[in-house]
Amino acid sequence: MSHRWAEHTAELELHLEAASEEQVFVEALEALAELLGDGTEGEKVTFDVDLEAADDAALLAAWIDELVFRAETEDLVPDRIERLSLARGRLVARVCAHRAAPRHVVKGTTYHRLALTREDGGFRACVVLDV
Repeated sequence: MSHRWAEHTAELELHLEAASEEQVFVEALEALAELLGDGTEGEKVTFDVDLEAADDAALLAAWIDELVFRAETEDLVPDRIERLSLARGRLVARVCAHRAAPRHVVKGTTYHRLALTREDGGFRACVVLDV
């Protein structure tokens, strides 16, 4: 598993690689935690997420948008996924997070270059974030 960031003008491009499709979503959470976290940890919180989208790439964008929304509105920085289920354009998850002062750098995901594909026995994804 891995992730890396590529800078653009007013955008960040996130590249994800994982052995399974579920792990792509885990890796996306870990990348956002790295980007949004401020190094402090407050109250531990869990929350449930239930999302639907037209395809798996759009579902990944919706997942990232949900995590960014929680950071913006509830000051939650994601720590890990307690439970995750993916099936036919639907994601159901329980996320463990902590209250903090997240960096409010992400406005949302874009559909520019959005992709989630199976390659070389694993999965690769690309998501561009508007910052």
